Amino acid sequence: MSRLVALILVPSLQLCMLLNITVAINDDHPCHRECNDDTVPMTCHYNFILDMYSSMSKACADCPFNLTDCFNPGCIPAEGKRKALYLVNQQLPGPAILVCKGDRIIVDLKNDLLTETTSIHWHGQHLQDAPFMDGVPFVTQCSIPPAGLFRYDFVADSAGTFVWHSHSNDQRGEGMFGSMIVRSPPSSDPLHGLYDQDEHVMVLTDWTRIFGAEVFAIDVNTGNLVRPHTILVNGLGRYLPIKSENGSEMHMPTAVFKVEKGLRYRFRIINVGVQDCPMEMSFDNHTMLVVSSDGRDIVPLEVDSLRILSGERYDIILSAKQKVENYWIRFRGMDGSGSACDITKAHQVAVLRYKGAPEVEPAAKVAYEIPSKKNMRQLNPYNKGTETPSAISIPTLNSAEPDDATSKSQPDQQIYITYDYLNLDERNHRRWLENIDVPAVESFRTLWQLNHITFKFPSFPLLTQPDMIQPDTLCNSTSAKNCLKEYCTCTHVINAKLNSVVELIIVDEGSKIFNHPVHLHGYHFRVIAMEKFNGTITLEKLKKMDREGKIRRKLRGAPLKDTVMVPSGGYTILRFHANNPGYWFFHCHFEMHADIGMALIFKIGEHEDFRKPPENFPKCGKYKPYF
Repeated sequence: MSRLVALILVPSLQLCMLLNITVAINDDHPCHRECNDDTVPMTCHYNFILDMYSSMSKACADCPFNLTDCFNPGCIPAEGKRKALYLVNQQLPGPAILVCKGDRIIVDLKNDLLTETTSIHWHGQHLQDAPFMDGVPFVTQCSIPPAGLFRYDFVADSAGTFVWHSHSNDQRGEGMFGSMIVRSPPSSDPLHGLYDQDEHVMVLTDWTRIFGAEVFAIDVNTGNLVRPHTILVNGLGRYLPIKSENGSEMHMPTAVFKVEKGLRYRFRIINVGVQDCPMEMSFDNHTMLVVSSDGRDIVPLEVDSLRILSGERYDIILSAKQKVENYWIRFRGMDGSGSACDITKAHQVAVLRYKGAPEVEPAAKVAYEIPSKKNMRQLNPYNKGTETPSAISIPTLNSAEPDDATSKSQPDQQIYITYDYLNLDERNHRRWLENIDVPAVESFRTLWQLNHITFKFPSFPLLTQPDMIQPDTLCNSTSAKNCLKEYCTCTHVINAKLNSVVELIIVDEGSKIFNHPVHLHGYHFRVIAMEKFNGTITLEKLKKMDREGKIRRKLRGAPLKDTVMVPSGGYTILRFHANNPGYWFFHCHFEMHADIGMALIFKIGEHEDFRKPPENFPKCGKYKPYF
C-alpha cells in the first residue's frame, strides 16, 4: 500500500504561540484529522528547533496587568517569573504530535544550543521496528551535538496518550516536552461510545524558579533538595500575585478547558514532572470516569480524584452535567505524603468553563486544601498498595484488554531489583563534620542505586556500536562483587531471553520516604502485585514471604502500564512478554535520580535478533592522541 505523504512547513511564530496559549495543540497540521476505518496512513513531518529561551521575556510586555500581552507572540508566561528554558519552537509545552495509529512520524530535531547535546524519547511507544529511535544517548543513539540535526523516523504502532521529552541532561525539567496523541478508528476503540468529544489534553509539570543544573548540583552534592514551589498546566499557572509599580496585583492566566452541557469529554492527562511531586487532581462538583492508564484501556472506574506520578498518563471522561458555570480543576502535591510538593504545598488550578458561562474565574477559593467529601474515592493513593482494602491501588484495576502470555502461573525468568540511596563523601572530607560512615570516593554525593549499583552510561551506543564497548565496563548484580560494602558503578545490563515471560520484583527497602515511579522503555508490563509494609523491608524477608505463599499475584486481568510507583518500604511486581528485541532502558522517572545512577538496561535477545539501523546511521567516535 502506498503512503500519502504530507510535508509540513513550520507555522508562523505567532500562530505557534496562540495555539500554545489557547489549546496547546497543532490544529493546523494535516495529520490532526479524524481517524476512521478508511483513513489512509500519512507521513507526518515535524520540524523541531531546540534553543535556549526565557519565560516572561520582553515579548510579554505588560503581562499580566494587560492580559492580552500574555498571549503576545513569543511570550511564555509560566507562573510570572523569568527563568531560562530549553524550548522546542519556542513553545511550552512543545509542539503536540496528533496522529492516527499507523501513521509514519518524522521529526527533524535541530539542536541550536551552544554547548549541550540533546535527544528525544517517545515515552510509551514500543518502537518495535525502530528501536534505534528510542532516544536514549549511548543506549540507542549518539547524543545530538550543538548545531547537529537528527531525524527520528518511526511508525506510531500503539494508540493512546503518550509524551515526548528530552532524555538528556536537565532539559525535560526546563520545558523540552510535549504531548503525543495517537488515535485509532472508532471500530477499534472500545471506549468510543463513552464520550462525545476527544479534544482536551493536560500536560502537567512541577516547577522551580531555579535552573535545573543548579537544582541538580545542590541536591547531589549537599542533599538539600530545591523543591518545586508550584505546578504548571499546559505551561500556565498562577502562584503569588504579581505586583505592579503602582502597587496593584494580578494573577497570571491559567489554562481554560471549555465544555458544553450535556456532552461527555475525554481528557488526556500527562505528568511530565521531574521531581518527587505526585499530583492529586480533581474537578469541583464533578467526578471522573477513568478509562485508560499509560495508553492502555482499563475497565472504567469512577473516582473523585486521582494521583498521577511523573511519566504516568491517565485518560478520563467528564460528563458536563452540572449548572452552566465556571469550576476549578485542582492540582496539588499529595497532602501528607512528605514529597517535595507536599512540603512546599505546591498547587495549581485550571478552569472548566461551560459554554454560556461568563469569562471570569470561579468563585470558589483557591488553596492547597481541596473541598472535602465523604467517602472520597481516590485512584493511586500515595505509598499504599493492596494491603489497604479501601485504597484503589493500581493492581486493583482491571485491564480491558485480553490476557496474554504473562498470565501463566510461573514466569520463565524472575528478576529481583532492589533500590535505595547511598551517601558518598570525598577523599579528604573531614568525617567529624558529618555523621556519615561510607566509603571515600571522588566527591561527596547522594546516589540512588538499583541492586546497589550506580548506573554509568557506556561510551558508545550499545544497540548500534556494541563492538566498541569494553566488556569489563558492563556488569550486573551477579558479576559485580561486594557492592553492599563497596561503591559499585558500571553499565548495569540484565539479560533476558527473547519471547520469555519476565517477572520483575522491585523492592524499595524504605530508608527514605520516596515513591519512585519506574519506567520501562519499549514495553508495557502487567502490574500484578503491590504492597507496603510498616517500616523497612529486606530482600531476604520478601523472598521468604514468597516461598511461604504470602504474596498475592493478580494473573488475570492485571492492568497494563509502562510507568508505575513502588511504595517506600514495600514492593511492586511486574510481568512483561519479552518479545521486543534490543537494549531497553529501565529507570526512575525522577530526572535527577536517573542522572545519578538509578537505572539499568534490559538486553532482550541477542544481537542477531536485533533490527539493523538505517544505512549511514550516526556513529559516536573517540580520539586519543598518540603523543
